Amino acid sequence: MEFQGFEEFEEKFKEARQKMGHVNIALIGKTGVGKSTLLNAVFKEDFAETGVGRPVTQHSKEYTKEGSLVSILDTKGFELENYQTILQELKDTINERKTGDPKTHIHVVWFCVRSYDKRFEDAEMHFVEELSKEVPVIIVMTQCERKNQEFYDKIKEAAPSARNVVRVLAQDIVEDGEIEKKAYGLDDLTEVTYQLIPEALQSAFASAQKINLQLKKKDAKKAIAASATAAAAACVIPLPFADSAALAPIQIGMLASITHIMGLELSKGFITTLVTSAAGVTGATYAGRAIVTGILKCIPGAGTVLGTAIGAATATTLTTVMGEAYLNALLVVLAASDSPSPEAIAEAFKKAMKKEKIEPVED
Repeated sequence: MEFQGFEEFEEKFKEARQKMGHVNIALIGKTGVGKSTLLNAVFKEDFAETGVGRPVTQHSKEYTKEGSLVSILDTKGFELENYQTILQELKDTINERKTGDPKTHIHVVWFCVRSYDKRFEDAEMHFVEELSKEVPVIIVMTQCERKNQEFYDKIKEAAPSARNVVRVLAQDIVEDGEIEKKAYGLDDLTEVTYQLIPEALQSAFASAQKINLQLKKKDAKKAIAASATAAAAACVIPLPFADSAALAPIQIGMLASITHIMGLELSKGFITTLVTSAAGVTGATYAGRAIVTGILKCIPGAGTVLGTAIGAATATTLTTVMGEAYLNALLVVLAASDSPSPEAIAEAFKKAMKKEKIEPVED
């Protein structure tokens, strides 16, 4: 029989994506500091090559890509002799975009300094100081092959208004086919950036970045906790599970949010494979509550509560277990591949659910 639940999942996916918002990062640095390499490492793509760019000022372009939750405002031609002009242009842009819609704001600045130059000019200090009055600035020491503690300390002292200084080697250094120095620092950069972005937009950045699985995990756990709270509120007055129409949309929305945060795309094939494989009933017709019920029945112990009234504590437990099982499945498959197949996800989901236990709860 034809899969019938896709439309409801699709609607929830769209809602989840809309709630995540959009993050705008300003990228600044002299020619040759490795901005493109940095973007490619964090987002697995160079926005200047794969995205669509539109001029913002004389010296900057904004790059975005269809479906992406992040845009990059790239300042071109930043050099010491024209830094005042670029600084004023950027400050004007930041203030013009401080509208009521947070999706338009510039949320954070990555100011790139090439590590082995070991120079942090007065002009750069002034640029960071002035820009920090408008938006959080992270100084990124790029191409940082060594610790360069002395230069790091110098930047920290010279630019106290910067919210952080992060040392980064964006890609492995390979010589004669051997890795001489492994890339590092990208997890630190993404973590610091995540903390500086408004909380309502953190999921958008967690989703867009492709390097830090632990950051995705942390944000997905927030979505699970929020859904569990919503499920408990929906069942303050215990209801028969079959009549608990409010619970299924919450749990479907949770799966949608986790999927987005982990950076995966929705397709009918993805949802069909996930549901039919996880529920173990290939070819069955699913819609609404039946999807959630079928998945939950695969969790050991869940079957003993599905026929009874669902109260707040039970709703919290069921929602949390489902969310944790799905998240753990995605972490397993994403650790092995950036583009896992729906079949691999479904199989991992099924295995994760078999490990979960539903303990009796008092409602």
